[in-house]
Amino acid sequence: MELKPKRFLVLDDQLVLRKLISRQASFFSRFAVDIDEFSDPAEALRSIAEGGYHLIITDIGMPGMNGIDFIKNVARLGYRSALLIISGYDGKTLQTIADMSANLGIACARFLSKPYSAEAFVASLNGIFNEMERRAAPAASDVESLLAELSAESFRLEFAPVRALSSRKLVAFSLTALLLRDGGRLPLEKLLELLSGRRGASPAALEMLVERVARLLQDTRSACGAEECRVDIRIDEACLSADNVFDHCFVALQQYQVSPASLGFELADGLNRRSDGLCFENIAKIKYLGFRLLAGGFGQGSLTVSNLFRLPFDQVSVPMETLQWMRALRGEEPAAFQMLRSFGLGQAEVCATELDDDDAVSVARAMGCTQGRGDAVSLVVPEEELLQEIAAVPNGSPASSETPV
Repeated sequence: MELKPKRFLVLDDQLVLRKLISRQASFFSRFAVDIDEFSDPAEALRSIAEGGYHLIITDIGMPGMNGIDFIKNVARLGYRSALLIISGYDGKTLQTIADMSANLGIACARFLSKPYSAEAFVASLNGIFNEMERRAAPAASDVESLLAELSAESFRLEFAPVRALSSRKLVAFSLTALLLRDGGRLPLEKLLELLSGRRGASPAALEMLVERVARLLQDTRSACGAEECRVDIRIDEACLSADNVFDHCFVALQQYQVSPASLGFELADGLNRRSDGLCFENIAKIKYLGFRLLAGGFGQGSLTVSNLFRLPFDQVSVPMETLQWMRALRGEEPAAFQMLRSFGLGQAEVCATELDDDDAVSVARAMGCTQGRGDAVSLVVPEEELLQEIAAVPNGSPASSETPV
């Protein structure tokens, strides 16, 4: 059955710019798109009130009702989907407006600074719909059966290999999903989202996953002598705010004689002064116990630059969308992440993610990333094929970080 087109609303007081946006949307091949164009914010609001829009694209500097007031009125109407702000204001100002939009309840708010390329526009659309798909919440009724399945260990794990971009040598594995008994696939971020409303569920699931990974690492070491295989596991604030969870993970690794350095925890959420004190204690404990701490989704979500200043990250993961955005602003620049050195992070510790085609890999290398993961780098691997993937590495030992470009 053919999918219904996505409905976009475009608001800009200049006819030429409205037509340009509509034309650029025609390059977006992921979905068929229907576009309604408006020059008057009041008329746009009347159409939004009728419902049905998947994305609103708006300018900020308009006569009469400005874009900020328009966005506030959009939120008052109950619109909760996606917003793309296109304006000539500077990036920091537009980021502030996007943050305002998110705080008003709009699920996904992004921006583009004029001038921008058609490529950057399409990349923004892809990023928006990627985020919307990730946000699609699983049914809460599944929590009980999921917890039972986790306890019974009637699932398999799926990993995405992380490789050096120049040599394609294996560096690590990122735990991406659970393959459930009914044949379903549950991405790890969806698992965390599903369990976040149940007190103690996220840390309990994390401990189960760490023990399962520890057994796998022990098996692969025994079978092929791989001593330095590393696995990265995504965590959220619910995991960080639990008492003793990382002590339990440490004990599980000791039980299977696996080094803590073989495990990395990728932080999905940022921390602020309102975060539970246990979160900061557990960040320190991760480092003290010898685990690695990774920043997930640089340039997205709540992991802000202030988190990079304050938290002792060993690696930063940079999604393709952020790389496209940086390239649109700066061009291809191998030293784009040089600033991370001031945070105590070497350039070799930048890993590009969501590399789904060869062009994405080229962009990542041009922007100075030395590691990456995604379908263009290596397809995902179920746990029963993990040994085969590691055994294919020369000398049975994954590569360490390559020399920075």
